[in-house]
Amino acid sequence: MRTNLIYTFVSALLFVFCTQQVHAQADAGKMAPDFTLKTLNGQEITLSQFKGKYVLIDFWGSWCGPCRKSSPMMVELYGHLQAQKANIEFIGIACNERNDAMWQKAIKDDKLAWTQVKIDQNVGAKYKIAGVPTCILVSPEGKILYREHPVSLIPKVKKLFGIDYKI
Repeated sequence: MRTNLIYTFVSALLFVFCTQQVHAQADAGKMAPDFTLKTLNGQEITLSQFKGKYVLIDFWGSWCGPCRKSSPMMVELYGHLQAQKANIEFIGIACNERNDAMWQKAIKDDKLAWTQVKIDQNVGAKYKIAGVPTCILVSPEGKILYREHPVSLIPKVKKLFGIDYKI
């Protein structure tokens, strides 16, 4: 019975991972769906307002252990890109947040200095978000270049911008 439970759990994890990989491959090269979401201070942002820049969209949650563990790597990447005045914007999209105070505390504690917004169902569906963390890199033309876990995306962004540092 315990073996069946473990087998079922591992199978479910593999299914989710494989589904995300299929979405990742299918999405590359497609136009990123536009969205309008509100920042912490109530300002509306749209993806299309950043046309002409790379955009790294980080779907995450304050309640998500793997998301929070990847935060220091994202903060370091962001710092390097800001220092070199790279043509890139970061947008953090919080998923399934039920407590704004905890979300805002996570942003502060993790030192997430880039734009933060909360997801809505339409954006989640458009981007086929099945789990977090999920990062999407959008080209200056608005096309999806990569859709991956932050740990696998960060080296690609580093290479793209000529950053030489260890994660």
